[in-house]
Amino acid sequence: MRLHLGRRSFLSLATSGAALAGAGLASGLLLPGTGRAGGTEAARRRFLFVHCAGGWDTTYAFQPNFGAEGVDMEADAADAEVGGIRFVDAESRPSVRMFLEQYADRTCVINGIEVPSVTHERCSRIVMTGRTDGGGDDWGATLAGRSASPLLLPYLVASGTAFTHSYTDRVVRVGSNGQLGSLLNGNALLRSDRPVLLPTPEASSHTDAFLAERAAALSARSPMAAKFARAHADQVDLQAWGDSLSLGGVPAGCTHLLSDAGVVFDAFEAGLARTALVEYRGWCSEGWDTHTDNHVRQDRNFEELFDYLARILVDLDARPSASGGALADEVTIVVLSEMGRGPRLVGGVDGGRDHWTFTSAMLLGAGVRGGQVIGGYDGYGYGLGCDFATGEANDDGPVIQAGNLGATLLALGDVDPGATSPIAAAIA
Repeated sequence: MRLHLGRRSFLSLATSGAALAGAGLASGLLLPGTGRAGGTEAARRRFLFVHCAGGWDTTYAFQPNFGAEGVDMEADAADAEVGGIRFVDAESRPSVRMFLEQYADRTCVINGIEVPSVTHERCSRIVMTGRTDGGGDDWGATLAGRSASPLLLPYLVASGTAFTHSYTDRVVRVGSNGQLGSLLNGNALLRSDRPVLLPTPEASSHTDAFLAERAAALSARSPMAAKFARAHADQVDLQAWGDSLSLGGVPAGCTHLLSDAGVVFDAFEAGLARTALVEYRGWCSEGWDTHTDNHVRQDRNFEELFDYLARILVDLDARPSASGGALADEVTIVVLSEMGRGPRLVGGVDGGRDHWTFTSAMLLGAGVRGGQVIGGYDGYGYGLGCDFATGEANDDGPVIQAGNLGATLLALGDVDPGATSPIAAAIA
């Protein structure tokens, strides 16, 4: 997170009365904007994105292609169904079955999503924005940017990479070492490896008061000054929350996914954020990019992921929302990976799998029509066509694109998806 117009720069501009329109505020510190979404239940919906970075192997959970000519499946796994969801069942991954036994009615699996690239960064951009270029916002930024309320933490990035263009100022990054918390409590400069001479509290108080006064005076004729004034006010409001939001980094002994989700739910519960992003890099952060040891690494990644998801939902179910209801009734969780793995093992049974241009996603919770699998894969690992109204695989239907997934999320959040068709079958 960076603020290009620093306090010293603003002080100089404010003292001289210079115009601020050309100064430029960078995105992502404490500069949320007011959105324009409506007041419906969908407009109040909150979204947590869980990105499994590296490219998961869908044959270990979502793609039971046993007997298919062109897909290498595990010999010790089986085709199973729980609560209307077909999945790959294995004794080494009991958490997958246990999760579905508890939460299948809140779970929608979308199979066969085409992501036409084989590079991680490009695929991540496609699956999160529906675009290959840098001209679009990801789904989290768009939903936050169109929020009906001015929020202190519109799009909270606890971990992972957000893609933004028009709504960059809605992104607030916690930082890999809790940098946001240290900025709010004033300890950021103390982390420097060089000696820092800090002003006295009295001097800081006078400076802050002067900046707030000058920004307020200039706000009517300078959009940049108005943003600075808003950022200053938001900083004061966030500081009032103190340590209750746990923005100081990951506690010792906790897994990143669980602690990051806890930070997000704290912000959701307080009504401070609409969307959030966390990244899960697998067991011991070994990653999902399994060009070797596919069976061992994908197996334990999925086992741990579904165990964590179950624990995350237990936490979510226990929390109230800022509106007085249950937080679980307002939160949709989106679990995805930027790509899949190739249908054939490379290097024998102990080898790995290459990158693949088709993947799956899970939608959990509020607004989701659970207990179903939408789309599918053919006998060679390619995505099948899909009837978006029913969710059934259909040779005459279009193959699901990342843009269709995004349009579905926008529709769930009461945001117009434009010309891209949402998958209506996924929406309750």
